Amino acid sequence: MIEKLIKTDGKRYIKKTFDYKGEDNFAFLKNEVFWLNYLKSKWVPELYEVGNNYIITRYYGPDLNTLRNNKFKLADDLADQTLEMYKFFKEKNVFKLNGALSNLTMNGNQLVAFDWKWARFRTDKYIDYEVISYEKWLSKIDSELVEKLKCMI
Repeated sequence: MIEKLIKTDGKRYIKKTFDYKGEDNFAFLKNEVFWLNYLKSKWVPELYEVGNNYIITRYYGPDLNTLRNNKFKLADDLADQTLEMYKFFKEKNVFKLNGALSNLTMNGNQLVAFDWKWARFRTDKYIDYEVISYEKWLSKIDSELVEKLKCMI
């Protein structure tokens, strides 16, 4: 994926071009657009434009992995926000399947999740993949968070 930062009208946007080698980029694009529209809320970036092989969404700043690696102080309630966000996902019947810190950012003090190409409606088929996502990535926010998220499945 190629990303390009765009500034207009005092707001920042990011253009994501889907060009993964050996992948069905149109399927990724369709999935991304579907979930951004379906989950429209404070938890996902605003979808601004869709093209044949790209999307443009609001850009709020660096991802959590970058912020964490640069010793930036993250929100004190980040674990609570993550839990609340995943409750919302459950209400909307979705497994994100990729909770990497590189796919999360902050809009001020508000957690925002992006990169929805792997998301699926919740079925037993995807439970193990969702749990792996919790253990591999979200445990870096708070080790107790993983057990709380597992209880929500």
